[in-house]
Amino acid sequence: MNTLLRYACSVVLFFPAYSWAAEAGQREGGGMVLVYLFLAACGLIILLQLLPVLAMVFALIKGIFGKRQETKTVPVKHR
Repeated sequence: MNTLLRYACSVVLFFPAYSWAAEAGQREGGGMVLVYLFLAACGLIILLQLLPVLAMVFALIKGIFGKRQETKTVPVKHR
């Protein structure tokens, strides 16, 4: 109980000093750099996952509208 009371008193007595130190430590305009880096990494992941999809769509369109190859029938030799 005494340790709990000691911690509670120290928090109550020093809390105004902590808030003053937190206000003094703030910087202007530099906190968004990490957010932008994170969003850029997410965008890069999405872009890299779309590359195979675009390749498949291109191959599908090429297969639909491309020239058809004539198939030759080859006789099968039985054993």
